[in-house]
Formats: sequence, C-alpha cells, structure tokens
Amino acid sequence: TATDRLTMDINLFEDRDEDTKQVDMLHKRISKLQPFDRAIVLLWLEDLSYEEIGQIVGITAKNVSVRLFRIREQLKNMSND
Repeated sequence: TATDRLTMDINLFEDRDEDTKQVDMLHKRISKLQPFDRAIVLLWLEDLSYEEIGQIVGITAKNVSVRLFRIREQLKNMSND
C-alpha cells in the first residue's frame, strides 16, 4: 500500500541520516589523530593492502597491522567533541 511505501521511504531516509551522522563522527575523530596515524587510516580506507600502506609510509606490513589495531581502539575511545 501507499502507507507501507511511505513508511519504507521514511525509514530509508532515517537510516541514511544516521549513516551520515556516523560518517561525520568518524571524520571528526580521524582528524584528531596524529598525521602519521591519520595517513595510515586514510590509506586503509582507500582499500590499500597492509603491504601497500607499508611501502608508502615506510614501515612493515606487520607494523601497519599493529598500528591499525591501536588506531581503531583509539578511535573507539575518543569523545565526539
């Protein structure tokens, strides 16, 4: 029915709005990182492999893995200020 379609459209809009808020929050948190860590995260978000990231920033793939783990923990624990 039209009501069902309208409800679905509203729910989709609300989901998109929530996604936008989460993306904005993530961008704010990433901007608070140290430049080196921020570079690693941004390269990772571009779907580069750990090996590729390591070659670009001059560290080993294993070190990229460790740093990304620590950075993700740091991002989770940041406030939204």
